Amino acid sequence: MPSPRTILPLGLLFTLGCATGGGTGSAPAASPSSIEAEARAFMEGYAEDLRAGNRDGIVARYDARGAWIVFQGERRFLPLDAIRARYHGGWTQPHAFEWRELAYEPAGPDAVAVVGGFLWITSPADTSRFSYTAHLARGDNGLRIRIENETAEPRPGSSSR
Repeated sequence: MPSPRTILPLGLLFTLGCATGGGTGSAPAASPSSIEAEARAFMEGYAEDLRAGNRDGIVARYDARGAWIVFQGERRFLPLDAIRARYHGGWTQPHAFEWRELAYEPAGPDAVAVVGGFLWITSPADTSRFSYTAHLARGDNGLRIRIENETAEPRPGSSSR
């Protein structure tokens, strides 16, 4: 039986495999689908909310049912009230924020996977790089985050262990 740490990533890979015909290696379409265009706009708006410290705007980007959050390999499901408490509690907005090389993979007409990274800058002298994966699902109010995985990349010159 797979460990709990592998179930969530395997589920996301299964979803992507089904949506892409089993990973045949074909290149993405030249023009983005409407779900991909919607996801791109969603992610840009998300970045704007993070940079502005718009706590309510950030919380509104999550699914009303809650979301699976994976941070540094620790996985847990958070109801929307817990997500709200997280952003209205000890969370601090970044000095600067930037998405890096996001890729969008439609996973059906109402869902899209987003894979890439981001820079989280707490001060001009302190920049952290993260890998990022999200599953966005369309609900009554448009796309919302249902799964989000953030993992800090090792800092240059630091040991990975």
